[in-house]
Amino acid sequence: MSGPLHTQAAVESEDMEQQISLHYHVLKTALAIFTAPYRRAFRLYTWRPLKEIRAAKGDSKVLIPLIKDWKEDKYGELQSVQVAATFCGGANLSILSYASTSDSIWIADALWFSSLICSIWAIVTTIQTKSILDDLPAREELNFSLPEYEVQRVQRTILRYTKTPGINHWIMVFVWQFPSMTMAYAWCTFLGGLTVYMCTPFIQNLPWQDRHKVAIAYLVVGFIGLVTYVLSTAFVYVGEKDFERSVASSHISTCITANELEAGIQLSGAGNSTNKTNNASVEETFENARAEAFIGYEHEERAKKKPERAEKALRRQLLY
Repeated sequence: MSGPLHTQAAVESEDMEQQISLHYHVLKTALAIFTAPYRRAFRLYTWRPLKEIRAAKGDSKVLIPLIKDWKEDKYGELQSVQVAATFCGGANLSILSYASTSDSIWIADALWFSSLICSIWAIVTTIQTKSILDDLPAREELNFSLPEYEVQRVQRTILRYTKTPGINHWIMVFVWQFPSMTMAYAWCTFLGGLTVYMCTPFIQNLPWQDRHKVAIAYLVVGFIGLVTYVLSTAFVYVGEKDFERSVASSHISTCITANELEAGIQLSGAGNSTNKTNNASVEETFENARAEAFIGYEHEERAKKKPERAEKALRRQLLY
């Protein structure tokens, strides 16, 4: 009975692992697609730093340098996002006033208004996110003299969990990346609306005119820029993977070197103990030989002194 039950449990466990693995790959693919317009900013300033802070598990010696670097990088990211979102919002306002007087289709206007609202939310959430960072200790205060309860407070502020990540933590991850997300989608929808607007003569099947030529020129230049962007993104991705492999190989070589060094120290210690044992045995042998020689010398001296004593006794007898 136990055999079939054990086999059935093993099969069910394997099926569950496959389902979990499938769900994980689906979520990973969806996340990669969703964050594609701002992938590098998402990985460098949100995903990877928060993952490292989670892995620290409250160790202040590891947490403090991570938080110090992440806070500085996050400030730089938010400043760049604020500038880019402001510029995108200004571009939308200027083009909407011009496009409202033309005969463009509604999709272009919808994309431009979506871009405008994304730009506004990027600016607003950037200010709010900076206020969260302002609640953290200053850079000069983030040192190893920081009290433990303050370190735990900073960790809670960043991650929004105490022991295990929950729904609040993943909401906080979404909040940290939201300014970059809205800024990236603001530019995507702006370019999408501009492309639809420029292609309006082809979409509406208008008679051939100069607007068709302008649209063709725009599409050629836009296609070259898009190909260049895709290639640069691919090169950045390949460079990141090479860097990760290099870091992993250097970590492995460091571990191997450390293990070899530890083994060498152990062998050296064993060799030293063996040498000490050999030296002790040599010293003991030398001491024994010296003692035996000393004892033999004493026996010889005693043997030499015996005739002398007998001769002295004979002389005393002759004298008396």
